[in-house]
Amino acid sequence: MARYKHHAQYRPDHDVAAHRKVFELNKKKIYATQDICGICGRPVDPSYKYPHPLSRCIDHIIPISKGGNPSAIENLQLAHWT
Repeated sequence: MARYKHHAQYRPDHDVAAHRKVFELNKKKIYATQDICGICGRPVDPSYKYPHPLSRCIDHIIPISKGGNPSAIENLQLAHWT
């Protein structure tokens, strides 16, 4: 079933294509400007690569399932993978 904006069950976070490009641009901005984990407050070393537990990732401050915007830079923060 297609999801249309006028449909009662439509959720903007399910429109992955609309958010993916903005998310990727904001992820690059965060990686270029931040170096402290938004969760634990410790430095994030960019030399660690996934799947290292201290590798960097992007965390949603307000979870998408709780209504957080999936791509807004205001809802994204740098974090450790674990």
